[in-house]
Amino acid sequence: MSALSPIVIDLFVHIRIAKCTTIAAVTVLIWDYLITLPDEVAFVWPSSWNISKFLFLLNRYLAFIDPIMLVYVLMFDENAKVCIYHFRILAWFLVVGFIVGQLILILRAYAVWGGQSNKLFAMIIGMTICIFTMSLWTSAKYIGGVYSTGVPALGMRGCTLLYRNRLAWIDFLLFLAIESTSTGLMVIKAIQHFRVSRNSLMTTIYHDGIAIANVIVFVVAPWEVNGFLIVVQRVLHSILCSRVILHIRSAHEAQTRWLIGDTLPPMVVAQSCGQSMTVSCQAINSDPSMTDEIIGN
Repeated sequence: MSALSPIVIDLFVHIRIAKCTTIAAVTVLIWDYLITLPDEVAFVWPSSWNISKFLFLLNRYLAFIDPIMLVYVLMFDENAKVCIYHFRILAWFLVVGFIVGQLILILRAYAVWGGQSNKLFAMIIGMTICIFTMSLWTSAKYIGGVYSTGVPALGMRGCTLLYRNRLAWIDFLLFLAIESTSTGLMVIKAIQHFRVSRNSLMTTIYHDGIAIANVIVFVVAPWEVNGFLIVVQRVLHSILCSRVILHIRSAHEAQTRWLIGDTLPPMVVAQSCGQSMTVSCQAINSDPSMTDEIIGN
């Protein structure tokens, strides 16, 4: 029996990496969902319908569709044409999920600033629309360039996905521009209130670090593993954006209970918010009318 060629061995290794990465991401997603479900039930479900609740639920539950579909494609699909059909569906779910997450971050920044710079936010919204348009174009090119050869070898299950281009790195740079703008606005407001916590900065650095890692992978990694970090970025992005809404609502609930003499003072509440939510607590106090869309009152 002849030994397998290095090319075939490398292909099996790359497929294994993609499968393990996807399963790990889905596991993290389910774990986070279970530990944050009580907060969702307490702070989101009873609230009135508004743009914040709509974006939260979209971000929260769309995230289960594309990673789980990708697990199915990588582990159970066999026909090449069916694989590509399924992959293109899940890929567009992924793109929509990223866009929803960006909208949550912009909404958070707008609420924190309390409508103080409407001209600035008009420019940011215009920039965001342009970025989303460019992102949809590059996504279409990238998704259209994915093809499959079916199963890696006889007797195996799961599709092999190959990539004709690396255009997805442009998408991540575009999304990183939006996130950097939103984060910059949050940091400016945090500095104004002298409450930039190390924890919040570490969260920002961690999240941006994952996005930058994706760009590096797309540029330098072998073609076969070109997109294996996408699902990781997708899951972490969804988790962090969902927690943005949950933390704001949790902080508002704690603040409300303190006002009626039921719990800790505002300073303690602010310190407990995490992930740059100290600034959001300030915004809730300073201009409640601008945060109604997030709080859901």
